[in-house]
Amino acid sequence: MGWKEYVQVILFILSWAPVGVLIGTSVFNVEATYVHDFSIYNEEYNGLSIYRDAIEGAGYTVKAIQSSMSTLGRYEGNATLVITGPVVDFSIDTILVIFQHLTSGGGVLIADDFGTANSSFALLNLLLQGAMQGGGVNLTGVLSFPQGVLFDLDSYGPNPLLPIVTDFHSVTGYGPILTQGVGSLHLNYASVLTPTSLMGYMGIAWTTPRAWCEKNLTSIETHEAWPDDDEWAGVLPVAGAIDLGNMLQANAGRLVAVSDPSIFINDMVEDFGGNLRFGMNIINWLARGDTDENRPIVFCESLLEVPWSSPEFFFGLYLGRALWLSSMPILAPIYPLVTVLGIRKYLPDPKKPEVKSVSDVFLRRGQTYFSERMSYYRSEGNYGRVVKMLYRKLRRALVKKYQWREFDVMKVFELLRYKDPNINLQNFNKIIARIEEIASNPGIKVKENEMMSLFFIIRDIQTKLVETK
Repeated sequence: MGWKEYVQVILFILSWAPVGVLIGTSVFNVEATYVHDFSIYNEEYNGLSIYRDAIEGAGYTVKAIQSSMSTLGRYEGNATLVITGPVVDFSIDTILVIFQHLTSGGGVLIADDFGTANSSFALLNLLLQGAMQGGGVNLTGVLSFPQGVLFDLDSYGPNPLLPIVTDFHSVTGYGPILTQGVGSLHLNYASVLTPTSLMGYMGIAWTTPRAWCEKNLTSIETHEAWPDDDEWAGVLPVAGAIDLGNMLQANAGRLVAVSDPSIFINDMVEDFGGNLRFGMNIINWLARGDTDENRPIVFCESLLEVPWSSPEFFFGLYLGRALWLSSMPILAPIYPLVTVLGIRKYLPDPKKPEVKSVSDVFLRRGQTYFSERMSYYRSEGNYGRVVKMLYRKLRRALVKKYQWREFDVMKVFELLRYKDPNINLQNFNKIIARIEEIASNPGIKVKENEMMSLFFIIRDIQTKLVETK
């Protein structure tokens, strides 16, 4: 049996894996648990189950995309798409589907932070070029999020990194509709919308004048932090909305962008009623108040960090390909024929079955920094173990990238000095010594402010030495 036959057998077995999981869980009465960030089925602090329940309580039908975004095309614009906290870059197919959905009259909510999906918006910005020239304003695109974390020194919260937004104004007539009944919005380590983008110009929620987007995350001590020349500062938009029906064509849809997806998580909407009211206002505006079951609210779960052991991983990885092919107008009619002929041609001799273990082809998706950040901030106070976890991950990443036989602190310093000639060896050694002290004894008492400082230092090293090419 040649390699083609092996591949066909493996694909055939894997294609039936979701059915096996479904049968197995049904027979043994196993219930799936959802723990990944921003899942509408996650009932923990970092899930969106309360938000989902509120939407369903308002009469809407809620559905989830766990495979291919192309399935959204089947609604022909009669749906509202919700994308929160994406950690996977949007494919070209996904961007085309979103564009088609908007031009067909659909609504879209994108809640992102730290520019996770910035590169993905480049094509969308290009496709919506006609909408970028409104009002004679010099705009740099439809939607983008600048690098950095939002600081707001005039925030009424306990921490300038946890600002409370109370300024709601807009240049449009629908801004008050979206913020009606919202006294304040509580943010959690957010970003902002790029002020020169169309969504930023159409902002509906704004920071105080003493706010900026801090790129140098080591400046955690607020009394030392201050915006640099290359950082956005001043009154900055954290949410924006546009009605493309006023800019493209009469039947075009609506788009809302929010620079902090965590305002919708269970922990935030349960404690702060303004967050939930804002979320419901967005849904009502995007869906135009239509609760028809044929016009659902569709949450995109396929762009989240889905654990390999979850049902979504199986359905997303395998059925997503089939759904994509079956959703393409050109390929859909011939897809069943190709599948039947392919299986018939390459099926091995049943007398000599050779089955490769499916465990060999499973690869866990890499952990994203955002999920670590969330668990980091919401830990139960055992900050020493968090520092140890992050430091160990940094060591492994450095050894792997630079192909060292073992981790060497001086090599790290030399690399950092190449990136930043002003780095001080004495200060560097002092910081690393403290980190290694904590890592060697994670039970040691570590205060939250020290943990935060070390967190951003480790993150800065990783950004400069691991994530850069």
